[in-house]
Amino acid sequence: MSATDEAAVIAVYDQWCVAFQAVDGAAMKQLFEQDSDGLIYQSEENAEPMYTWAEIDAYWSGAPDIVDRIPEWHELSRKVAVFGDTAFVYTKLQTHLEITGAKRPLKGELRVSIGLHCKSSDWKVVHYHESRHVDLAFLFEE
Repeated sequence: MSATDEAAVIAVYDQWCVAFQAVDGAAMKQLFEQDSDGLIYQSEENAEPMYTWAEIDAYWSGAPDIVDRIPEWHELSRKVAVFGDTAFVYTKLQTHLEITGAKRPLKGELRVSIGLHCKSSDWKVVHYHESRHVDLAFLFEE
C-alpha cells in the first residue's frame, strides 16, 4: 500500500463523511463509480441491497427528504487497506440521525464498510454496507 494511494482513499472517505453528514445527495453521488457493473449498496434500513446506479442514484436523490439532519457524528475507529487498484475502509461511528416523521431519533453505533476501485488514478466507491450492532445477549438470558 503506497502512502499516496492511502491518502487518496482517505480523501474519498473524508468526502463521504462530509456528504453523509450534510445529507448531500449530489456530493455523495459524485463519489461512486457510476458505470461499474459491480455496484453493491446496502443501507441499514433496506432489507435488500441495491445493485444498479439507477437504484443508488434514486436513493441519494430522496435521502434529503427522509433524513432531516445529523446532529451527532463521531468516528470511533477506522481501518484503511489498499491492495493495488482496490481499497477498503471500515469505520465505526457514533451517530444521531433525525428522521423526518419519526417519533424518536436513530442513535447509536453505525458500522460501515466502503469498497473502492481505482481507475485512471481516480478512487471511486463501488461497494457500501452499513449496519448497527445487534446485542444478542437476550438469546442467553433466562
